[in-house]
Amino acid sequence: HMGWNELMFVRQHPLIKNIKEGDYVYFVHSYMAFPSDDELVAYCEYGNQKITAIVAKDHVMGCQFHPEKSGAIGQKILLAFKEMVQ
Repeated sequence: HMGWNELMFVRQHPLIKNIKEGDYVYFVHSYMAFPSDDELVAYCEYGNQKITAIVAKDHVMGCQFHPEKSGAIGQKILLAFKEMVQ
C-alpha cells in the first residue's frame, strides 16, 4: 500500500482530536498490523481490504502511515501527540 488514503474512525481517541474522518494521510508500507478491536482507532480501505491506520492501548499508540509525510493532517496528529505527552 503506497499513497494517500482516507481515514475511517472506529472510536474516539485524543490522538485524532484535531482531524476529521475522511482526512487523507500518506502510506508507504508492505506490511500491516492486525490489532484487536479494542486497540483499533482508525483504518482505511484499500480495494476491499481494511488497512489498520491508527492503534492505541493505554499509553502506547502507533500509526501505520507516515504522519511526517501527511502534510497539515499529519502535523495535527503530531500536535495532539505532543499535547498528550507534555
